[in-house]
Amino acid sequence: MAAVSFQDEQPNILRLTKIYGYREGRRGWRHMSARKYEEQLDHPSSIQIVTWNLDHRAPNPKERMFVALRHLETYVFKCGGGQDPVACCIMLQEVHEDALPRLLDNAWIRKHFVVTPISAEKWTRGYGNVTLVARTVVVVYAGTLTFGYSSAGRGALVVDLKVSSPKANEPQDMVLRMINTHLEPGALGVRMRRTQLGVLTSLLRKTDHVRGGVIAGGMNAVSPEDTELPGDHHLMDAWTFPNRNPSGFTWGSQDSGDLPPARLDKVLYVERRKAYTIDSPKRIGIGLRAFNDDGRDVGWVSDHFGLLTRLLVRAR
Repeated sequence: MAAVSFQDEQPNILRLTKIYGYREGRRGWRHMSARKYEEQLDHPSSIQIVTWNLDHRAPNPKERMFVALRHLETYVFKCGGGQDPVACCIMLQEVHEDALPRLLDNAWIRKHFVVTPISAEKWTRGYGNVTLVARTVVVVYAGTLTFGYSSAGRGALVVDLKVSSPKANEPQDMVLRMINTHLEPGALGVRMRRTQLGVLTSLLRKTDHVRGGVIAGGMNAVSPEDTELPGDHHLMDAWTFPNRNPSGFTWGSQDSGDLPPARLDKVLYVERRKAYTIDSPKRIGIGLRAFNDDGRDVGWVSDHFGLLTRLLVRAR
């Protein structure tokens, strides 16, 4: 367990957590040690990254989770015919505690992914973040960060992934960090978001074994000041178009009430031009509806669109 201090002298606690894989022979999710499978894998030179806020407030969380996973399997990763997914990391926010068992029971997830967490016991508000990593990617570390400076119990999941440069001469392995977060909500939460993003940025920079990485998730960028936060922390925004370009809005088209559409979800990263590049993200989950067992429409899968991007390791 490690403590990260910040300006208000309140501790942010980063705890080691476990990664779990489903074992068919034991009919259950079991702790996966990197040592058990690292030697038999070639490390990928690109990783597809998904971030998606699944709206814990909406009813029918199990039905919505089922459709969201089906969308990822068939539309995003093109695995409808039983194909293995490409190397990928899926970062979900606002997973309702009732939807987590539906995720863990999914056959595609069981066969192809490792997951953290597999229990909602430490979710104090009945929902939380979940990170899934394709089994073809080695996870060398996983941690759970709890922000000390948060009135909404926000935090992040951290996973360190082993990647390799393309085989030009001799491939070089490196570790990249993927941070799945959900920052403080509301216009009045901008001061907390500034501090929280600073804490996450320090986790990408102040480490010996991590070369860089990504912060993705719900940034709750609802105030004009939020637009400046990534740059203030020397982070790059993977979105390469103007901030107010409607094609980048991830929230506001589905069950947003009277509030205007906005780009609340983002993929941010530490720039390492000689190590990797990141594509501008595309939206997923647009217009996606969920249905119950009787075929009745029960609403949008989420009030947020997801984002899909690719991290490409450069040849060295």
